[in-house]
Amino acid sequence: MQSLVKHTLYLFLWITGLTAAMTLAGIGYVWFFPDAKELPHLEWLIGSVIVEIITVILMLAKKGMKYLPDTQTDKVPKDTLKFMQDFISTGTSATVVSNRVSWLAGNDNLISILRSKIENGTRIEIITPREVSEALKENLNGASFIVTNESTSPEARFTLVNGDRSGAEKLAIARGVHPDHEITIFDNDSGPQIIAMAKDIIRKSKELANAQ
Repeated sequence: MQSLVKHTLYLFLWITGLTAAMTLAGIGYVWFFPDAKELPHLEWLIGSVIVEIITVILMLAKKGMKYLPDTQTDKVPKDTLKFMQDFISTGTSATVVSNRVSWLAGNDNLISILRSKIENGTRIEIITPREVSEALKENLNGASFIVTNESTSPEARFTLVNGDRSGAEKLAIARGVHPDHEITIFDNDSGPQIIAMAKDIIRKSKELANAQ
């Protein structure tokens, strides 16, 4: 299907190019031979070229936007927590990779959402380099807490939803601190390679935790 779309786009570009060449030839003819017979339908050709160029620009823009990730910049922590609530709620599974999860421990609403998803059979995993508090484990009874015990805390901070559904994954990567806390959201159109690397990090983190 993608190949058909690509060939159709190339055909449309060729038609646009040929129409533009015919129009330029007609304008040149009228310009250099003003006494020659007036060319019929030249105005229609000019109008067609303008419409076709605008259509090509819109088609390319639409195709290009499909491969751009979504981004948002949060100025305050509550905006990030609201995003996490909405983002995790869209998946049938969620894996959170973080240096620390103090932001989660202090958010009763997000904990309530996670607990509800766990009760409905959603798989929730939280990967950290250090043990989390017992209170958080009790509040999220049923979630998997994976501790890597790394001597150097990794810089990665991301959340992957639908990690067990190939093609339906969505990945949110965080960077910076408030008021310039930026979140980039990838799916299988905008970042399949990034999602693959995130899944590799999760797999290797589990292997590291199990090896201890």
